[in-house]
Amino acid sequence: MAILLFGSFVLLLLIDVPIAIALGLAGVIALVWQGTISLMLPITRMVAGIDNFPLLAVPMFILAGSIMQNGGAAVRLVRLASALVGFIRGGLGMVVIVATILFSGISGSSVADTAAIGSLMLPAMEKKGYPVEFATALMVAAGGMGILIPPCITMIIYAYLANASVGALFIGGIIPGLIMGAGMMVLTYILARRYGFPAERRASLKEIGHAFAQSSWALLTLGIILVGIVGGVFTATEAAVVAVAYSLFVGILVYKELRWRHLPKILVDTAVTTGVVMLVISTSTIFAWVLANQQIPQKVAQTIFNLSSQPWVFLLLVNILMLFVGTFLDATPALMILVPILLPIAMRLGIDPIHFGVVLVANLGIGFITPPVGVTLFVATSITKVPIARVVKPLMPYFLVMVATLLLITYVPWFTLLLPHLFMGY
Repeated sequence: MAILLFGSFVLLLLIDVPIAIALGLAGVIALVWQGTISLMLPITRMVAGIDNFPLLAVPMFILAGSIMQNGGAAVRLVRLASALVGFIRGGLGMVVIVATILFSGISGSSVADTAAIGSLMLPAMEKKGYPVEFATALMVAAGGMGILIPPCITMIIYAYLANASVGALFIGGIIPGLIMGAGMMVLTYILARRYGFPAERRASLKEIGHAFAQSSWALLTLGIILVGIVGGVFTATEAAVVAVAYSLFVGILVYKELRWRHLPKILVDTAVTTGVVMLVISTSTIFAWVLANQQIPQKVAQTIFNLSSQPWVFLLLVNILMLFVGTFLDATPALMILVPILLPIAMRLGIDPIHFGVVLVANLGIGFITPPVGVTLFVATSITKVPIARVVKPLMPYFLVMVATLLLITYVPWFTLLLPHLFMGY
């Protein structure tokens, strides 16, 4: 049954069936082959799969990020990043990384981060003489790194699958995300010195203060989300709704760049993105049910235990698997397929589910930058019109930095668990 399930899924992908449809059809094919289960089951599983209160946070965070993007937050955060780090050699490259970290604290989506910051920074870097291939590669990598900065839609989906704390995952990703960003900044500095990339003018204290003041309303979004969730004021879903209300207030009344005529397009874009995510979740529940019914996770677990019962070996195998899967599967279907298989093994080996979740999310962020399905790769190259083949070489050093950071946070759980322990007693 496992061969039929995964074989039909791969075959459907090879003939270019959309992932969401391929997941559902593979599950249905397996059920038909079994012949003892009513075909009403796929319908009921699809409905039950998305009839879940925590998943309401997904469209709300997407909407909040879109409102902030259109309401002037991205421009102000780029100005703040420029004031803080633009004077360093390779200044605009530094600005890309810091601005992506700041905007990731609002959007919850690496695609939104790459589109918002890339549309502002990539033309500016090209005008300053940065090779367009390098600028594109840097934006691609920064977008993949941003997945670790809360709020993160991928973390919400993992929390839903693992019955884990969204708040603990959110703050657990902060230090790994900052480490990955710092590694990218060090690499950018080295490359800037090697190739003679310019530095920008050093901002005065007055200019830095003005940039902070201008962007403080946008930065407060992350504070509201994290303090509210960690402090127990509201759930992650309620935090997402608060973020939407706050982003409307900032965009319309504070920055005054969001107009009512912009809202229909924002709502339509949010609905389309949400529809794609929810369709994948709903159809993958059929796939997951067949996995559970056939006890495939237990069989995989036993196979791995026969190879080795050492947690470090298991984590190494998980990283290799996730790096491979991330090249051809988007984050949501990858989680929906693999978490039911891998998480029980991790729990049996004593691996913390929050640490394990951050490791999976970091892997999927690396998958965002790798062809053929790298979403930030496609977004950034669509902005600069550079063929993907020309971006691969300058992207490789950033890929290696991301993998090195992944190994660090994989084998040093302290980086992930420190903040949940301090602020949530986790």
